[in-house]
Amino acid sequence: MRKFGLCLAAAALLSSAAVPLFADTIELKTSDGTTTYSVDLPADIIAFIGNNGTAIADELQKAGKTTAQAEALANDISTAYGKASEVVGVSNPYTTSLKGLNDFSDILADVIPNTQGLQNVWAESWIGHILPKPNFGFGINTGVSSMDISPLIDTAKALGMDVDAPSTLAFPTLTADARVGGFILPFDVGFVVSSLDSSKLGLNSLISPVSFNYFTVGGDIRYCVWKMLLFKTRVSVGAGAYHTSGFVEADDSSADAKLDFNSTTLSLSAQASAKFLFVTPFAGARVMFSKTNVDWSVKDVKWESILGSGNSGIIADALTYGFLPISFSGGAESGYFDDVRPVLYGGAALNLLVMDITLSGAYDFLSQIPSGALSLRLSL
Repeated sequence: MRKFGLCLAAAALLSSAAVPLFADTIELKTSDGTTTYSVDLPADIIAFIGNNGTAIADELQKAGKTTAQAEALANDISTAYGKASEVVGVSNPYTTSLKGLNDFSDILADVIPNTQGLQNVWAESWIGHILPKPNFGFGINTGVSSMDISPLIDTAKALGMDVDAPSTLAFPTLTADARVGGFILPFDVGFVVSSLDSSKLGLNSLISPVSFNYFTVGGDIRYCVWKMLLFKTRVSVGAGAYHTSGFVEADDSSADAKLDFNSTTLSLSAQASAKFLFVTPFAGARVMFSKTNVDWSVKDVKWESILGSGNSGIIADALTYGFLPISFSGGAESGYFDDVRPVLYGGAALNLLVMDITLSGAYDFLSQIPSGALSLRLSL
């Protein structure tokens, strides 16, 4: 199971999703213990308040607010909050945002290892020795992995953003890779580097207000355990390591929700290939062990976009005393052995003199994510 590192109490979040919106009373006691404010508030707001009740009570006391005045303020806030469903379509925008960001953190932890697994896939299970005849190659690889961004869209809508993005995104990869044959022993070594920015690909207008940017570096080593001259048949086993870091963001004038992630994947693989004239089909299996961290934050929340501009005065008071958040944050992480991923992959390469065109596909059985890639390489 993944471990969630929320800045708020998990119990408050879970309870807020299970009770009616306006069903809770919270006691706010000042730090010196001289004043206690008992106010009725939406459960969604109480989930945010969490352990900040003392700070709110101190602000109310500093402003000279009586219990009756605090109750009136809380009633105004509750009334304004009731407008959220009319404006953004949900009655609990805060917990909807939290759930969406946590769910999308899980999705990133699933997708990123699969984007890493797309890279540096070569049809020949072993390309040969570097000497006496040099065996090496380099080229580019493009691929896509299916990614569900509906939780991020739910968050964006709950924060009052104008969303015009599809619920499922073909998350792309664009990679430069190289492979060099070994010496004496039958092994080869591969290297990969990738950098992708959605704004430079012209995707931002298509997936607005979502954008992404990430960088990957890694490599692998393969050892040929069986070979025969007939059809140049080869079977190899291998191990690799890849690291990816980057961010996914939903940003407009209403709020800015950003997820920073980094993922390190270790993999073990086995692959078989054969060559028939100009075509080299291959098939393999890999097991991936990934450690992924996601830190998310929401800032610059414009509550007028959530509760309606007609409540701007009430919103200003709520912000002054801390009843509404303008920013909040959290995160998630998964360890190497939390989710061990079995993956099948395969495809074929068309060999044209010193040029190889490789089409490959993969399927992650744990997260049920399909992926595909197309490579163009020069090889000797």
